[in-house]
Amino acid sequence: MRLIGQIHVSLKGSIIQRNPTLWEKLKRGFGARLDLDTDRMRVELEATAVVDQVRRALVQLGVGNALSLVIDDTVIFQDTDGKPDDLPDLVLALSEHSSVFGRGFSELKFAAEHEEAGLHLVIEARARTEHAEDEPAGIVSVGGRLRDLEPRAGEAAEDYRRRVEPLAKDPALFETARLQFESFVGRLEGALKASMPEARVEQRHAEARVVHAPSGDGAAAGPQPASPTHPGYDPFMVYYPPSPLSMVLDVMLISSFMHMLSPPHVLFVSPAGMPLGTAQEAAANPDLLNDADRGDEGAGDEGDGPDDGDPWGDDGGGLDDGGGDLGDFGDFGD
Repeated sequence: MRLIGQIHVSLKGSIIQRNPTLWEKLKRGFGARLDLDTDRMRVELEATAVVDQVRRALVQLGVGNALSLVIDDTVIFQDTDGKPDDLPDLVLALSEHSSVFGRGFSELKFAAEHEEAGLHLVIEARARTEHAEDEPAGIVSVGGRLRDLEPRAGEAAEDYRRRVEPLAKDPALFETARLQFESFVGRLEGALKASMPEARVEQRHAEARVVHAPSGDGAAAGPQPASPTHPGYDPFMVYYPPSPLSMVLDVMLISSFMHMLSPPHVLFVSPAGMPLGTAQEAAANPDLLNDADRGDEGAGDEGDGPDDGDPWGDDGGGLDDGGGDLGDFGDFGD
């Protein structure tokens, strides 16, 4: 089960103006007034200020374990050794680069992780100094998993199934996890509002999801979208590539929820992240999941390529090599 939340951070900025054409220059020479405004905004941000504001919000929630900091495709900090409570190390690494990024940047990506109440959480904050007028300057994405449902090191598939199967039949476990996750995202929203009083901070969603893939469809294990605007984006899977056992868990959970008298409030989604219905709706109408491709047409590339018009999308220049704890650092968006 995937726990996914998102918070938008909007800041006041100035409208970017385009260069006038030759004809427009001639018209201006005769006294005409030109409208050169575009639909893009520019926000004056300093890397040190952004990191400090996000860091203060995380510290309020007891988050102290940093994963990475990337500014304009330059890796400032990366926790390759899994060192705990290393947020001060990230701040120190940034201070060593303050002369380069202290006066501004194009894109910043800051990730940390946290454990609380049986949840393993990844918090990813991304910010751009230029963005579309109807988009936020920053996005904070939260991805989580239940620790008890995560595969253990060296655990065989059959051992994993025997251990997890009883847990998959306990609706209270999932309902409690969902409520705890919603509480964390809500507290993170409040902490960001306190540390960024000049910004408009809005929570967009915080929900529990289970991926339903058509029989024989391996799409659920395919490449993950790099843009947070994509409906299937999950920051947890960016920094912790999924295990093959995650598909086993999804199948197990769907089967359990379909046979529960009162399933937990979990959303079933397609591999592309498109909603199929809640667990309650699927239990009442099993045919709801028969067409798992419903709504996926045209969604596979949304926010996931350089030519889809999404300024937050991945430009192919990320650091993901398909392995390790830290995944793709591709560009991001709304």
